[in-house]
Amino acid sequence: MVGRWFRRVAAVLIVVLTAGAAPGAQRVPGWMTDIQAGSAVRVTMKTGEAFDAIWMGPDGERAVFERFDPHETISVSPDLVRRVRTRRGSSSSNAAQMAELGLVAGVFGAFALIGLMLRGS
Repeated sequence: MVGRWFRRVAAVLIVVLTAGAAPGAQRVPGWMTDIQAGSAVRVTMKTGEAFDAIWMGPDGERAVFERFDPHETISVSPDLVRRVRTRRGSSSSNAAQMAELGLVAGVFGAFALIGLMLRGS
């Protein structure tokens, strides 16, 4: 009985935590989904132009960046972008990912502890 309960809870957690993997995400490049919004990035366009910016996130089928110099918001087609890299020293996206990983580990640890307590009684 406890095993079924754990499987149901695990299935619900997987559905909730992977809600961002929508079918629409298959049409965009990996960097649009892998880099967290608000991260400082270095963008290289296919024309050879490169600039530093903040990745604002996707807007439909377009990529939105906030350029550092000149200070402006640009929206470009992902097909025009050659490469996007996170800038060194920008740990905000890493900190957010580690916090999310810690939350997931804490939830699974709590369920494991509850399961051990129920098994012992």
